[in-house]
Amino acid sequence: MKAAIRFTDVLLGQPVELDERADSGASLAERACSMVRQWSGAATASLVSMHPQDERFAPDRVAGRVMARHLDGSNRADVEILMRAQDRCARAVVRVALG
Repeated sequence: MKAAIRFTDVLLGQPVELDERADSGASLAERACSMVRQWSGAATASLVSMHPQDERFAPDRVAGRVMARHLDGSNRADVEILMRAQDRCARAVVRVALG
């Protein structure tokens, strides 16, 4: 696992490089969390929302960005993931605690 990203180094709106191949056999929600865990170096990440929740959806393009930084001292960030496949798209928000 890579070194954990520090909360102070993450900017609102910052692009997030995600590995689309993360846990290819897992559900779409689990893959979204796995991509954020790999990016952040954190041990855990949790799904906040996903639309639509279609497990048959197989994205061929994935993009991410930091959409929220929690300033309550928890050092959490929310990452928005946009997924596209031909004429369909999906959106997930994953929350992760940073170092």
